[in-house]
Amino acid sequence: MMNLKKYFILLLTFGMFMSCSDELSDLNVDPNKSPSANPEEVLSSAQGYLGYVIDAQYNVRSALWAQYWTWGPGVAIGNIERYVSDGTDYDNGWARMYSGALTDLTFVENSDAKVHAGIAKILKAYSFQLLVDHFGSIPFSEALSGATTGNFAPNYDDGQTVYNALIPLIDEGLVLLASDDEVGAEDFVYNGSVDQWTKFANSLKLKILMRQSNVKDVSAEVRALVANGNFIEDVTDIAAVPFAGISGSENPMYASFERSLGLFYIASSSAMTPLVETSDPRLASFYNKAAASGNYVSIAQGSIDNEPFTNSKANYSVGGSVAYGAANGVVLMTPWEIWFLRAEAAARFGTADDAGTAFENAVAANFDFLGLADGATFATSLNFDGLATLKDKLVAIGTQKWISMNGTQEDESWIESRRFNTPDNPMFHNPTNGIFKKPTQSVLGDGIHPSIWLFPQSEMSLNQSAPAQRTLTDKVFWDN
Repeated sequence: MMNLKKYFILLLTFGMFMSCSDELSDLNVDPNKSPSANPEEVLSSAQGYLGYVIDAQYNVRSALWAQYWTWGPGVAIGNIERYVSDGTDYDNGWARMYSGALTDLTFVENSDAKVHAGIAKILKAYSFQLLVDHFGSIPFSEALSGATTGNFAPNYDDGQTVYNALIPLIDEGLVLLASDDEVGAEDFVYNGSVDQWTKFANSLKLKILMRQSNVKDVSAEVRALVANGNFIEDVTDIAAVPFAGISGSENPMYASFERSLGLFYIASSSAMTPLVETSDPRLASFYNKAAASGNYVSIAQGSIDNEPFTNSKANYSVGGSVAYGAANGVVLMTPWEIWFLRAEAAARFGTADDAGTAFENAVAANFDFLGLADGATFATSLNFDGLATLKDKLVAIGTQKWISMNGTQEDESWIESRRFNTPDNPMFHNPTNGIFKKPTQSVLGDGIHPSIWLFPQSEMSLNQSAPAQRTLTDKVFWDN
């Protein structure tokens, strides 16, 4: 856990960059060698921005689209849950990633502080993958160069092109991590641990490769990567941006809600029912019991307008402390995420891992994080090794990954639900027995759910190179 000094650094760096950005733009100097900032401060700022945008922009929407939460009493059902969107809904998630996190990371990448630059390259790869997974085509090769080239209307690169550049970018970062420079408390994620950043980098490579596994032959690369090992494996390796829980350094999702109505979302039956039916011990970690009855109570996704007006939030379960709290960190990557990828890789490609062991390690790691005993026993009870076909194994992996990401990685869960939902295995979007249910006021048809974000309206209005707008049912390149 970080000490208070680190939190104050975070507050200062945010304040510094928000106040001096206009001044920096007027300086007639190399923007990568600005005398008013140093790579230590800017790395802190970049990580803070990344944590903010993931939790306050990406996770909030995905908590609904991954059907963990639904709208609760006292508010009208919103457009997000009805799958109604326009480009303005995505302006902040786009702008804060590019002008906040990625701009700062580029500054650090171009600095003389080699280990800091290595971390920046790895986090840039992480951030660009996230953008592709939401928007498909994005500015990449011409992005972030306006201050030096004067190009403020960058062309868009297709998602596959961006993905092809990410692992080389990570490799560049790994080379820089091997230098003699030191990183300390300014690294909020790993406190300057090169060993843990190396695990993060290797794990990110695996995620990038497996994300494409339905549309590209990545088997040889995956087998080689797994054979070399050195991944995120236990809770001590979790990558997260921590927050102090004090004013000015609160968890971004928590701060966003508490500035208005508080947490008015309640438990969706899509997520709670499977936990209840299997007596999953994680139920009590993901959701609180309804204050009025002392029972776990959920409702069907998007059905709150059909509930009696006499009901209040006290009649329903809400997200538990693992999902909602002032001092919660913003998770970037977890051991269960990586163990599930390793289980899938072993099942698909016959890697050096045993698929069943990797699957059980994933479930057990999630239990460990939640402070629950007997995770290994529960994982064994799921009988992964007894599943006869690859399709059955993928259903088990996809389902348990979705369950395990409740409260910590809502956005990553929504992304992966799209990848596991294939034409021959519509496990999430099947209108008859799929995990996701049609919200009662959805504007889309049965079994149809959003599969992409719209391009921001700011891009449509200001960037003459922006592609034509799409619909929520278009897909990114890896989604078949």
